[in-house]
Amino acid sequence: MALIRKTVWLLAVAALVAGLLSCNKEEEEEATSGTMSGAVAFTVPSYVCMGETVTMTATGIIYPHDVTYRWYISDIYIDSLKTQTVTVRFPDSIGVYTVTATAVSSGYYISSNSQQVTTLDTSWNGSLKGLLPSDRSFLDVRDDQVYPYVTAGGLDWFARNLAWAGAGVPYRASKAAAPLFGYFYTWDEAMSQQVCPEGWRVPANEDWESLSAALGDGFPRPFIDNWEGLGEKASVEAYLNDGRMWPYSPDNLHKNVLGWNALPIGYSFKTTDSRVNGFNEFGCWWSATEKNDSQAYYRYIWYDRGDFPMSYTAKDDMRASVRCVRTHPQSL
Repeated sequence: MALIRKTVWLLAVAALVAGLLSCNKEEEEEATSGTMSGAVAFTVPSYVCMGETVTMTATGIIYPHDVTYRWYISDIYIDSLKTQTVTVRFPDSIGVYTVTATAVSSGYYISSNSQQVTTLDTSWNGSLKGLLPSDRSFLDVRDDQVYPYVTAGGLDWFARNLAWAGAGVPYRASKAAAPLFGYFYTWDEAMSQQVCPEGWRVPANEDWESLSAALGDGFPRPFIDNWEGLGEKASVEAYLNDGRMWPYSPDNLHKNVLGWNALPIGYSFKTTDSRVNGFNEFGCWWSATEKNDSQAYYRYIWYDRGDFPMSYTAKDDMRASVRCVRTHPQSL
């Protein structure tokens, strides 16, 4: 009889424990049964300079109102930082860091957003390697930017893309990348705001034809032409933080014969300033020559072809790179 009573008692305890566990499970499910309204959002540049300090604010959750934001930053802040606005100093070294902002509120599933940030060394041969150096350079007194240049066909050409911040936009809103990639401009911005420094200009079709002679056999090619083989001669086998910029193609070996240093920066559109198309695939540069009242010409290089074709597009829509040019002083 005692054994029976003990067995009944044990069964009762087991039932009670099971009931408590069931209640706890239901409470746990109830505690995380809500879904937040909105989505976590924050703004951070895709590229920053080594050692740069960046302030970020997490927003985006509409409901509930008692949200706590937490930050996780790989290799910098492994433990969470409980704050809506955070100021971060990135390391003094090249690297890629994942920034995650998370919204937490009792009774709701968490919401989070992650973005990658790459640190850059913008000094010569730092993050960007492979460019052919020039022994000549020009100081833009508007912002103290220094541009190496090369002489080709009686013209001096910038050997890197224009990075004047008075118009246009930097790559993915990352000003740190401007010394390496330059800015993107619409044709209207480039021409109406005279983006090139004093004494320099956006190259017209005839200037481009002069470049074709220097890249090729000494004879200028018509602007309305694919310029077969010249894209390979103008582009450079460059590496960004040790990663190849132009994907390998046997049809474009990037000989960079003049040190013009063409890079695959891509292009963007005015309606989507922060989005870049064709990065690591295309380089696109404006001509100052109009096709008609609403369109203008540009030239481009694609990684999988060795030519240097031309095309045209709306003046006020696409944003492309600019190479400034001037008549070589000895040619005046």
